[in-house]
Amino acid sequence: MPKQITIVRYDEIGLKGKNRKFFVDALSRNIRGKLQDLENIKVLSPHGRILIQMDSEAVEQCDLRLRNIPGISSFSFGVETTRDFDAIAKLGIEWIEPLLLRCDNLKFCVRSRRSDKSFYKTSTECDFEIGSRIMQKLSANGLTVDIKNAEYILEIEIGREHAWVYSGKKIGLRGLPVGVAGEALSLLSGGIDSPVASHMIIRRGCRVHFIFFENRAFLGKGGYEKVLRLAKRLNGVQDKGKLCVVPFGDIQEAIRDCCRPENRVVLYRRMMYRISEEVARRLGYQALVTGESLGQVASQTLENLAAVSAVVNTSVFRPLIGMDKLDIIRKAEEIGTYEISIEPHQDCCSIFMPPNPATKAKIRLLEDDETKFPFQNLAQEAMENLEWLELDKLQNGS
Repeated sequence: MPKQITIVRYDEIGLKGKNRKFFVDALSRNIRGKLQDLENIKVLSPHGRILIQMDSEAVEQCDLRLRNIPGISSFSFGVETTRDFDAIAKLGIEWIEPLLLRCDNLKFCVRSRRSDKSFYKTSTECDFEIGSRIMQKLSANGLTVDIKNAEYILEIEIGREHAWVYSGKKIGLRGLPVGVAGEALSLLSGGIDSPVASHMIIRRGCRVHFIFFENRAFLGKGGYEKVLRLAKRLNGVQDKGKLCVVPFGDIQEAIRDCCRPENRVVLYRRMMYRISEEVARRLGYQALVTGESLGQVASQTLENLAAVSAVVNTSVFRPLIGMDKLDIIRKAEEIGTYEISIEPHQDCCSIFMPPNPATKAKIRLLEDDETKFPFQNLAQEAMENLEWLELDKLQNGS
C-alpha cells in the first residue's frame, strides 16, 4: 500500500550554500517539535526536501500546523510509492477519475522532478510515460492534456528508492526557521502594529520574547489579558517564548508630576527602552523589536525616534518603519492578531496624554526633565517586580 507522505519545500534556505544543512536541520527540528504529539510521525530530509511520513488520520492536523512554521515555502500531501511508471499512473487515474464525473472535460498535465539524477529517464520522458498511461485509460472520459493551462497537475518526485506523487500545494510562511538568528525582545503594546512587527522578526529566524508595560491602577487588567492573548497567538508560530510584564504606573505618575507635559510620551518611551534593554541584557537577547512606523503618531517622528533610541546601545529593529497603516492592518488580519488588537482597551502610552505632544522633542530638554524625578531608582524598582510568563506552559494549559 502507498504510504501517506507530506513533501515540505523551502526556498530561501536553498540559497545558503555551505550553510544550508544548518538551516535544514533547524527547520526539521521545528517541524518535529510542532508535530511531536501526533502518532507515527517521521521527519526525513533527503535531497533538497523535507518529507514527513504519517498516518492518514494526521493529515488535517499537519495541514494546520505546517502553515504556521517559518521557513516552509509550501507543502503538499501525497503518497510514497515505487518508481514504477505503471504504479504511479495507477495513482493518478484513481485521483483524476472522480473529478471527471463532475465535469465534461478536464485539462491536465504531469510534472516530474528527479531528486535522483541517475534515474534512467529524464523529467520530460517521465512526464510522457506517466501521462500517456493516464490518457490511455481516461481520454474517453473527457481528459485532455494541456501543459500551459492545466486545471489539474499531477506532480511526481523521483528519489533514489521511492517516488512521491501529489497534487496541489499549500502555501507556507516562508522566511527562515526560528532559532537560526538568535533571540529578540519585542515591546508588545496590545495595538495593531507591535504584533505584526513581532511576527515579521519571527519569520526572519529570531525567537521573539515579549515585554509589556502595564498601568493596572488606571487601566485595570484588561490590557494585560489582551496582550497575553496576543503573545500566545504569536508564540504559536515559534514556541519557547516568554512574556515579561513590567509595572509602569509609578514611572508614569512621576513623569506626569515632574516633567514638561509635551514631553510625556517620549519620556515614557525612553523609560520603556531603558528597562527593555536591561531585561534583554540580563537574558542574552540581542535586539529590541518595536512596532514603530515613521510619522504614524506624534512619538514616531524622526526626531522623537532618535530621542528614544539615544538611551540604548542595543540594536532596535523596526520592521514596519516604511509601511502605511492599511498595509499593517492587512498583515494583522493575515496573521490572526487584528481582531484581538482592535478590542477596546487603552495602552499605557495613552495615559496622561497632553493636548499638544511634542513632535520634535529636544534631547537636552528630555534629559533636563529626567533630572526632576528619580528615573534610575524607579526603573530599578520596576525591574525588581517583573512578572514572567512562559507562554508554552500557558498554551498547554499548565
